[in-house]
Formats: sequence, C-alpha cells, structure tokens
Amino acid sequence: MSEFLTILPEWQPRLAQAGLADLTTLLAFSGGDCLSRHPRGKTSRLQLPDGQTIFIKQDHYTKFDPILRQLYKGQWPPQPNTERERQAMKLLQSCGITVPKIIAWGQRRRFGLPHQGVLVMLPLPGKALDKYLPEEPDAEKRAAAIAAAEQTLRFLQDNQLDWNKDCKPEHFFLLEDGSIGLLDVERLRRRRSPLSTRHREFQMQRFRSLLPKN
Repeated sequence: MSEFLTILPEWQPRLAQAGLADLTTLLAFSGGDCLSRHPRGKTSRLQLPDGQTIFIKQDHYTKFDPILRQLYKGQWPPQPNTERERQAMKLLQSCGITVPKIIAWGQRRRFGLPHQGVLVMLPLPGKALDKYLPEEPDAEKRAAAIAAAEQTLRFLQDNQLDWNKDCKPEHFFLLEDGSIGLLDVERLRRRRSPLSTRHREFQMQRFRSLLPKN
C-alpha cells in the first residue's frame, strides 16, 4: 500500500492544532457537521480552533466500476473521486472560474489502484444559488443571478467542459461580486469534441428544472 498527503505550508500548523496533521486522521475524521453522506464517503464542515471554517471531503473507498471506466478510457493512473475533483478544479481555475481553495489533499492506494482519498477546502465567499434565490426578495437580482449561472454553464459547454448531470443550482455559488463560483465538480471533464446541441440543451433544461420555485 502506498499513500501521500500534501498540506500547504501555511496550513500545516493550523490543521495540526485541530489534530489533522496526517492522512490517517484526515481519512478517519468523523466530527464537525456532516453535509452529505453516501456509502463510499462524506463531506463535513469543521471550524478550526482559530475560527476558520474548512470542508473535508473523504473517499472511504473507491468502487471498482469507476476504476475500470478510467482504464477503459486510457486514463492512467486511475484516481479516487477526491483527486479527480482536485484536477477538475485546477482545470476550471485555468479557465478563470472561481472554485474553493484547496489546502490539503491526499490518497491511499492498493496495488497501484485508488483506494481512499481526502480533500480539504476553504469555503467560497457567497451563497449557493438554491439557497440565495428563495431568500432574495428582489426579482431583478434573482433573475441576474440565474442569468450569471446560465452564462457560466454556457461557458463550460463552449469550452468542451462537460459537467454531466451535476449542473444543479446547488453547485453554482453566487459570489460577493455577483460572479459565479462552482462546487462539487468531480464529474467535470474536458471532452475531445464539442458537446452536442442535444446534450447542451439537456444540461440547461436540467439546471432550470431544479431552480427553486418562487
């Protein structure tokens, strides 16, 4: 078994103060507020002793099916979902899109294949679109936020960035300056050819169908 963990230098003492200085403790972490959970992992929110909020995303194990899909597509070495998300965030950043800042990441591998993974991130300064819209009384501001999210989705599509079915309002974050940041992008991939008109329309319709009803 092999493993590695990278923590940005300025965050090493702050995570150590919270008892999260190594891969084992990060993978075993079970405190904080659980935001989402599924059989293979979970995402938690934690406030550090100095008051800073962080998010910890864990892959408790990696299913064999996604490993096979990566191998079939010639993606070597295959990666756990947390590492795939980190790579997707780097891709989005290179395109000028805001994503959460990653302060630590690591994984544990068996026989050269992904087994477990962890990603530690900072919160984005703003609010998820599905939370913002019901709370905003100004119809023009709501419309502007939706338009900004749709423009971001079209930008992804124009650049052959396929978010599959994850283009949900809860994954679009309205930032303090009115621009859009993106969350939960582990399924985002750059395609070799342009997205079909049908697929683009499907994604836009999916986004609109999941908007909160006023």
